[in-house]
Amino acid sequence: MVKGGETIMNTKYEITDLAHEKYPFLHRIRALRDIGSKVKAGDLGGFVECESNLSFETGDDAWIFDDAIAAGEGCVDKGSVLWERAIVCGCAYASHGTEMFGDSRAEDDAYIQGARLSQCARVSGNGMVLQSPTTKVSPILTGNCAVYGKVMGDVMLAGSVVVISDETISNDSLDTLSINERGRTILRVPSRDELAPRQPQENQKRPKDKGRDR
Repeated sequence: MVKGGETIMNTKYEITDLAHEKYPFLHRIRALRDIGSKVKAGDLGGFVECESNLSFETGDDAWIFDDAIAAGEGCVDKGSVLWERAIVCGCAYASHGTEMFGDSRAEDDAYIQGARLSQCARVSGNGMVLQSPTTKVSPILTGNCAVYGKVMGDVMLAGSVVVISDETISNDSLDTLSINERGRTILRVPSRDELAPRQPQENQKRPKDKGRDR
């Protein structure tokens, strides 16, 4: 890989000769060193088409486990992980600690930032699933939901919910917005309904009224 005019050697993993049973152009990876706390040197991982599918930059613990796949121009980086049979393909990008499980899929030009996808959840087209810049919470997608638009913040999509192109669902509140076939619900932790005394302000002195000092 060339970055900033400098060639970076891949000391993180190697692409083996173990081909995918259905897609022989994909091959399993093998760790060349310990990666994070769950991957040891010599462990086999999932499948890639080429080195650009999985980051090997220094300090990046992104990994592909089990029979998961990163193919085409798809990329997995910045601590993201694919498990089970998850797929990142096309020009899709899974980044910033994204976790994908089950048969979840990111395809086309999808961009996923720190979200969690499971079961058959899918992000397609120009779909974006993003962390809230305010609360730093990322969406959770499960079931057969599909995202073609934009989902951001503390949002849970489940079942067969579809977010169409140009549609945006965003939640920057302290509560979780849950959406499924039955509608929309707000999930609140019990402590949100309790009252607490106002926190004292430290050493805040009110400015003196100059007129009173005369």
